[in-house]
Amino acid sequence: MRLRNTLILALLLIGLGAYLYFVESKQIEEEGKKAKLLELNADGVTAVTLSYSDREIVLTKGEAGWRLTKPVDAPADDTAVTNLIKAIADAEVKKTIDEPPADLAPFGLTQPAATIKITAKDATVPDLKVGKTTAVSFSTYVQRADQPKIYLTGSAFHSGMNKQVKDLRDKKIVDFTEDEITRIALRGPDGDVILAKADGAWRIEQPAAHAADASAVRSLMSTVRNLRATDFASDAPSEADLATYGLDQPQRQLTFVAADGTETRLLVGKEGEPGLYVKAGDRPTAFIVGKWATRDLSKGVNDLRDKTVLSFEPGAATTIEVARADGGTFTLRSADGKWTIAGSDQPVDDAAVGTFVGALSKLSGSQVLGDVPPADLAAYGLATPDLMIRVTGKDDVLIGTVRAGSYTPNPPATEYTLKRDDQPTVFGVRDFQFQQLDKKPADFVAAPPAPAAE
Repeated sequence: MRLRNTLILALLLIGLGAYLYFVESKQIEEEGKKAKLLELNADGVTAVTLSYSDREIVLTKGEAGWRLTKPVDAPADDTAVTNLIKAIADAEVKKTIDEPPADLAPFGLTQPAATIKITAKDATVPDLKVGKTTAVSFSTYVQRADQPKIYLTGSAFHSGMNKQVKDLRDKKIVDFTEDEITRIALRGPDGDVILAKADGAWRIEQPAAHAADASAVRSLMSTVRNLRATDFASDAPSEADLATYGLDQPQRQLTFVAADGTETRLLVGKEGEPGLYVKAGDRPTAFIVGKWATRDLSKGVNDLRDKTVLSFEPGAATTIEVARADGGTFTLRSADGKWTIAGSDQPVDDAAVGTFVGALSKLSGSQVLGDVPPADLAAYGLATPDLMIRVTGKDDVLIGTVRAGSYTPNPPATEYTLKRDDQPTVFGVRDFQFQQLDKKPADFVAAPPAPAAE
């Protein structure tokens, strides 16, 4: 009897579960689906027309992607157009007014903010009129051309459909592949700079031969390739326009040459109220970009030079001699990977020495101040430097000697400098780098062990 009751209860539970799954869960799922303004397959859209009181924007999709055909003929921003269509396709109905009044003015539908016409493959899509936003429920009034009723959708729909040409236009200015560039020519008020890549390494050829900073060269190419317009000054600028923009006689010209000889040129004009005027050498359009680009496009030879002062494997150093301007001198010696302070029997803090040697082994300046003759080193605090550091390796082979100094070009601010003794270049260095080198013997002495607990 008890077994029979248990089986009956189990069957009832199974039946209830099946009902909940097949009936109620489906009903909940259907109720959770909100109706859309349009049944629209975004991938099937081939044209969009946005009509406003003062302008009309027409977009068409071809094999090369989206393109503006009105009011200008220009490539469109594929991402921006895709997002626009997705916003239309995803717009949900919050409420409907099934029997609207004859006067649609209160809804903003007599003179709509925008009228949207969509052409799609294998489908007829009704036009949409976009009206006002409501004051209370944060919704947008929309009316379909095939129905008299008024729909309410999210308030963001109103602002999302309010587009200017520049919002939908491709803002890319130049296009090239960085890895294919083998030569760069920069022309500016400070003279010409020419860089060339050979065997994967960049070198400066003009105004003088120097190793180039690979990171700085990549950063320059990336800045130019990723430059995007914030606005469009003119698609057919006159000579007067070009003069206004400073593009008749550009302040700077950047030319990137690929291995096959293809050239990409960027002309840099004046900085005006809306931003910096630029122009691609092979296109008539004058673009406007953010003013921040002025700095990044004004790189000179010193910005692009290699800033390495010392470079060696930390384990290759066996002796480091430090002479300080305050009179203190000391020597660190390494034997079998163990560092000691010459003339001292105090235990060494291995981590402190490791940090010091590590900083020396990859020592670089933050900027090139110039190639300075010995007679002019005092101006940079290097005639009698704060620190003189000599690094040698096995068999006392010299790895390099470095001067580290300080000076005050703009009192009271202190600037720090570095110079390798066998090279003329003076580098500016950040204060934290200087502090990594500015050490005394006590900085390398290990702290005494804590007393044992009684």
